[in-house]
Amino acid sequence: MNILGALPALIDARQPMFLILVATARCNARCGFCFYAGEVSRADPASELTLDEHRRISQGCGRIPYLLLSGGEPVLREDLDGIIALYIRNAGTRYVNIPSNGLSPDRSEALFRKLTADFPGVHFRGALSIDFPDGRHDTERGVPGCLERVRETASRFRTLREDTGNFSMDVVSVYMPSNSGCMDELRRWVASEIRPDNHEVHLLRPGWPSVCAPGIDPQAFVREHAKFRDEGRRREKRPLSAFFRALNNEYIASVRSILGGGRGPVCPAGRRIVVLDEVGRLRLCEPRGIVLGDVRGSGFRFGPILESRTALEAIRSIRRERCTCTWECSLSTAIVFSPGRWLPLLAGTVRESMGRNRRR
Repeated sequence: MNILGALPALIDARQPMFLILVATARCNARCGFCFYAGEVSRADPASELTLDEHRRISQGCGRIPYLLLSGGEPVLREDLDGIIALYIRNAGTRYVNIPSNGLSPDRSEALFRKLTADFPGVHFRGALSIDFPDGRHDTERGVPGCLERVRETASRFRTLREDTGNFSMDVVSVYMPSNSGCMDELRRWVASEIRPDNHEVHLLRPGWPSVCAPGIDPQAFVREHAKFRDEGRRREKRPLSAFFRALNNEYIASVRSILGGGRGPVCPAGRRIVVLDEVGRLRLCEPRGIVLGDVRGSGFRFGPILESRTALEAIRSIRRERCTCTWECSLSTAIVFSPGRWLPLLAGTVRESMGRNRRR
């Protein structure tokens, strides 16, 4: 993998290095806790950015080392492989993360087999969402048989993981009042039945500016977070895995501080990380949902939008208000670009490389 290709994005303070791309608002599940539920209910394929529009965006967005495909359910876009290929070829993307509800085993397997074969120098991560170890998962997702289809997708992902050196399979669970009492059971089930490279837990997204949703005990979540860190990892092939795991450790420490009333590092939203939704609106972040501009009106370039008065005022408001949240994407990115976090991040990377990432 050409890690040096990420240097331009790391050096240029005005260049986003992390793009969250909402491929589609369409979804084949109806999760009761979905923060994007409104857009999902109004999803209109005719309004989505086309493949040709993504080509123009990828040619004018600068170097984007890390791409996360979001939704809705990303794999429902039949041209998703083509969209991803554009950002790899035109924007220098080297890490691609695709969270999924796991309801489409055939489509998911075909997507990752094609991508890993076509781009051996890029690492792909398939992250399956699992919140309960039994039928309660189906109920929460609004789809009978959902958990069984996730198991089928995971089985195919495990085979793919053995067949290729540039694919990882993770599981992400959402911590919420309805499943807070079954975390140990969930971890054991996932370790036995799914066998991911990493099993992470994310806090149920609260309404901004709250940092914790009603009904959740912050300290209980912090304790569970640490258990996922200590028990949810196995040996993996991902390049820089020690760094990413050390970064996750620092993220957990930051969440602990924030939930205890402290502040996280300065948020990089609108600079180092941006969100492009399915209809072309460039957003400051996910929790606040502030729209900075529309790429269809900016010549499909990020620059004019990110340097606009709207964007600059939004970025200033982050600092002025000391905006703090537990959104994993922005908080992790903030840690990477906070000099005060570099020494513990480096020390953590060394510790992980010396053996902590070899468990199980």
